This record gives sequence, structure tokens and C-alpha cells, in this order.
Amino acid sequence: MTKTNNLANKAGLYIHIPFCASKCYYCDFSTMPYQDKRIDEYFYYLFEEIKLLSMDWQGFEFDTIFLGGGTPNYVPSEKIIQLDKLIKSRFNISEEIEYTIECNPEYLEENKVKDYLNCGINRFSVGVQTFNDSILKKLGRLHTGEIAYENILKLKALGVENISLDFIMGLPGQREDSLLNDLSIIKDLDVNHISYYDLIIEENTRFNFEFKKGNLNLPSEDANRKYYHEVISFLKNIGIYQYEISNFSKPGFESKHNLKYWHTLPYAAFGLGASGYDGSIRYTNHHRYKDYINSIKQKDAPTEIIDNLSNEDRLFEKIIMNMRLIEGVSTKELAEKFDYDIWKDNTELIKSYEKNNLIRVFDDRIAFTDYGFDISNKFFKDLLI
Repeated sequence: MTKTNNLANKAGLYIHIPFCASKCYYCDFSTMPYQDKRIDEYFYYLFEEIKLLSMDWQGFEFDTIFLGGGTPNYVPSEKIIQLDKLIKSRFNISEEIEYTIECNPEYLEENKVKDYLNCGINRFSVGVQTFNDSILKKLGRLHTGEIAYENILKLKALGVENISLDFIMGLPGQREDSLLNDLSIIKDLDVNHISYYDLIIEENTRFNFEFKKGNLNLPSEDANRKYYHEVISFLKNIGIYQYEISNFSKPGFESKHNLKYWHTLPYAAFGLGASGYDGSIRYTNHHRYKDYINSIKQKDAPTEIIDNLSNEDRLFEKIIMNMRLIEGVSTKELAEKFDYDIWKDNTELIKSYEKNNLIRVFDDRIAFTDYGFDISNKFFKDLLI
């Protein structure tokens, strides 16, 4: 696979670390729970993949790094230190780097955090999901609300300034009082970034099995939308503003790495099941561990999917991804990059959504309102490209 060689390009770097202590009941990510004996082997082949393919990205300056998983802070921090050294020896890393590591609360040990800080990691994304202990058990999570709370305070005491917390709404047994309690604790912790995702029942998960048996006591769709708007309002009142469907931050603390996804900008990706994009080609690495390491043994890129996007594909993706953002999509940019006038065949559609306060039209932009996000899928289905 050939990457665009353009020194003016900036890109993100995603590294997938699949190890976990156990599998959460809702998770369908590419993970390797109960596989500690393979940590050394995996990192060996991950490093070989980076050595093999890093030259494809020499035309880019990387201004974001994201270590995701899995649970990156589950593995020994020596592995993260080794990975960091390799990254910095193989890629052109910006001095103004946003450097994120995903963490589970129960493994935020002081020595690990200090090692991460010494590597230059400056953003910690902590998977809390909820502070409600009974719901955490239903999710298969290993931490308690107290452990999450205390270890987030520990991060702050160790000098971590940029902390993001991940939560899920629509959880089994979740009621409004539980949601409001989570929001109250968020206010008390005073962090810079919050992600609030809807629970999705994925096919290859324990939750899907329980859902089909009728064993999941999930909030209704109406209740879930009410919760969503309560989150938006509450966080706004404490100075944490929505900038994307599921993401909120204090001004200046938006996730620069995730913005690359939503602005359809390039990002390199390495590791089991990792997906990357160079501006025209999307690729996904093998999800099966054996296939992944066998490809690298043969000095081949460990990709199982390569998608060379057509101009129409990139246009539609641009609209969908940009409209996840509060700022919406620029009609001027669509015209300049794709020679496309979104108004030509969609004037009636856009105007009807605007009339019903579901879409905002301002300057050269089209964006969903808070309530417009609730029906975004219908809008994209009706949109003519």
C-alpha cells in the first residue's frame, strides 16, 4: 500500500494494544483477554510491523498519538516505554504533540503513571462507564466507583492536567438518579473532557446473548434520549461544552486525535485489528492474531481490508463525519474539494429540517441541533449525493 508523500501533511498515529484482564460484556473490540503469556510476543511483532511500514509515512508529521485497546495500562509499563522509543525513532513527531493513553481505573498505579509521563504522554482517557457499582458488575467491569474516583484524583495529584473520562448511557438498570449521580461526581472531579456514548448491543458479545434471551433491563429509547439531553445541559452548565455527538470538553481540550477522524484527516494505525487512513485509502489489519503475526513473519503488511475510496465515497464520508461535529459541514469546502453543491438536490430536505429546528444553517455551514442529532441517521438516508 502506497501512502501519499506530502511534507505539508499532518497525521495522527494510532497503536492498538489488545490485552485486557477480562472481556467486558458489551465489548466487541479486537481484544485478547486472559492472554498475558502473549504480551512479549505481541509487542515483538507490533514493533516489527512498525519497522516494516513506518517508511510509508515519512511524508507526514505526527501531531497526535493515541494508544488504544484493549487496556494499554494493563501491560507492564516497560512495554509502553519501549514502544515510545521506537515511535520517536521511526516517525516525525511534532513538538506540539497530543499523546493519549487509554486506561482502566484499576490499573492506574503510580509507577505506571510516572513512566507514562516520562514518555511525554500528556492525555489520559479513563474508561469509567459509570460510578454505580451494581451497574459496573452488570457490565463485567473490574473496578468500583470508588476505585475510579480515587485513581482519577491520584492522576491529578501526580500532575496530569489533561484527563478525559468515558461513560456509557442506556446501561442495564440505569435510571435517571444514577445518571445524575454520575454527573454530580463528574462536576466534583473537574476534568477537561467527557465522552458519553450510547450503549450498542454488538453481535459477538455476551450482552447480545442476554438481550436475545430478554435478560437485559435497558432504559427505553425515550428515556435514553432524555438522558442524553440532560447530559448536554448539565455539562454545559459546568463549562464542558459539546463539540461532537458524544464528546464534550472545556474550551481548548477537544480531542485533537479524534478530530482527525471526524475531519477525515490521515492517521496511521498499527497493531491487531487497527484501522488507518491516508486520505484516499482505508485499511484494517487482521483481527485474527495468527493471521496478524504470520503476515509480519513474511514481511507483509498485516492488512485484511484495503478500501480505495471513490470520490463519491469520500464525499459522503466527509458529510457524515463532519456533521457529527457541532460546527457541522462547510458547503464551501464540499464545493472546493469535491465540486459538489449540497443544496442542488437537497434544498427541500435541508429547509424542512431547519424549519423543525433539527438543522442550523449559518455562514457556509450546515449542522445538526442538539435534537437534530437524534434523527441524524434518517437525514443521511434521505440525503441525495
